[in-house]
Amino acid sequence: MKKQILLWLGLACALALPALAPPALAPPALAQTPPATRGVAPSPSVTPDMPAAPPGAAVIPPPVPPVPTRPPPPPPPLQVSTDAPGITEPLGTGLRVTFGQGRGDLNPTTERSIRALVHSAPADARFTLLATAAGKADDASASRRLSLTRGLTVRGVLINEGVAAGRIILRSLAAPPPAGDITDRVDIEVSPTPAKPIR
Repeated sequence: MKKQILLWLGLACALALPALAPPALAPPALAQTPPATRGVAPSPSVTPDMPAAPPGAAVIPPPVPPVPTRPPPPPPPLQVSTDAPGITEPLGTGLRVTFGQGRGDLNPTTERSIRALVHSAPADARFTLLATAAGKADDASASRRLSLTRGLTVRGVLINEGVAAGRIILRSLAAPPPAGDITDRVDIEVSPTPAKPIR
């Protein structure tokens, strides 16, 4: 009987020992790292440089006006004398102005006639001046200078009335006076400006 009781006690102790044993410790968990991306370098954080003050408004300089390299010459002084001989007469669409022998000045009447011709001509008209002077065959230079003086005098009146110098053509001639012809003169021919060709 005692043996059976001891056997039951030993069996009960054997069954109770595992329940009294301390629980086994679990191994520490390893820290998980995110998988690295292959071939891609991490982008560094870049902070843009901010200006201390906002930029000012752009200043655009005004355009520089073109400066002419050579100013236009002033109109020549008019040679008008109250005692200067000479008359004017129509010549086609222009005018013939006569001068006294050996003189190159105008009188007030001939000057007014030239001014009136300018105002009656078209705005884009071209003026051709043919100036002549009586002279000797063996001294053509003196008469040529006189005819040039007369042509410049008439040209000065045209310029003072607003005719552009580029629309005035001056030709001075010197030759012995033909019989019955007036050589001390300036013939003014008025013609329209030719149109520019279309390209």
